[in-house]
Amino acid sequence: MRKPFIALIFLLSFCLVFGQTASGLYNKVQADSTKHIEKGKKYLKNNNLKKAEKEFKDAIKAWKHAYAAYAYLGIVYYQKRDFNKSKEYFEKSIFEFQKFKENYLKMKRDYIKNFELRAKELGIVLDKHNLNYGAGDALEYYQYSEQMRALRGRSISYSVNPTVFEAYKNDYVNKYKNLQKEYEKDKNMQYDAFFRFKYGNTLMALKDFRGAIEQYSAAINQDPNLKDAYTNLSVAYFMLGDCNNAKKYYELAKKKKAFVRGNYVNALKKRCGIK
Repeated sequence: MRKPFIALIFLLSFCLVFGQTASGLYNKVQADSTKHIEKGKKYLKNNNLKKAEKEFKDAIKAWKHAYAAYAYLGIVYYQKRDFNKSKEYFEKSIFEFQKFKENYLKMKRDYIKNFELRAKELGIVLDKHNLNYGAGDALEYYQYSEQMRALRGRSISYSVNPTVFEAYKNDYVNKYKNLQKEYEKDKNMQYDAFFRFKYGNTLMALKDFRGAIEQYSAAINQDPNLKDAYTNLSVAYFMLGDCNNAKKYYELAKKKKAFVRGNYVNALKKRCGIK
């Protein structure tokens, strides 16, 4: 009896090669590191700085590009009031984020390239520009399968179900579209707004007000709801003698219902003439 196994072979080969996304594979690489980071965050929340520091350093040992671990170490040392050490870790975090992004995007490009090569082998034509597809039908795939099985010294006695094959082909194309969309989105990946805000606090403590303004501004640009960044940005401008921007961000902080210290409000009234 002739058996319609071609679709099954297609499905199995598809699952083996593309059963996981590139994102999923990358998550496995950093899995151990992530566990240490999560533990460290709990210790940090409870102000157990010693144990938090150990977990974040273990996270880096597990994966050298763990930029979040470096950032959390920056927060740990800020709380220890070792601001120079805090700055060192934040700068390392930003550097490692760039390496992480480069490696991650390269992995996705390689993954997409392999996806395209596999599609070609299966007789599925993918257009990189408009994502249309053509050619590739059950007969082409059947012929390809015959060649592959012949190389393995096996006889061919399978029939093809064109309808089933077409469904798998469409699924393949849809996965390709999603991969392309993910890649375009990931190209715009940015360093975390929360970490930028915390780094800004470190720079404020070091009296690097221009550097703090840069970090707070970037944090707000990424996350407009990070309300405390508006207050701190106002203070940074105030320290530089820029009353216009100090008042501007003070008003925005009020609109966001951010906390503003009374003594700072009094200083603004005295120097910058706010009402």
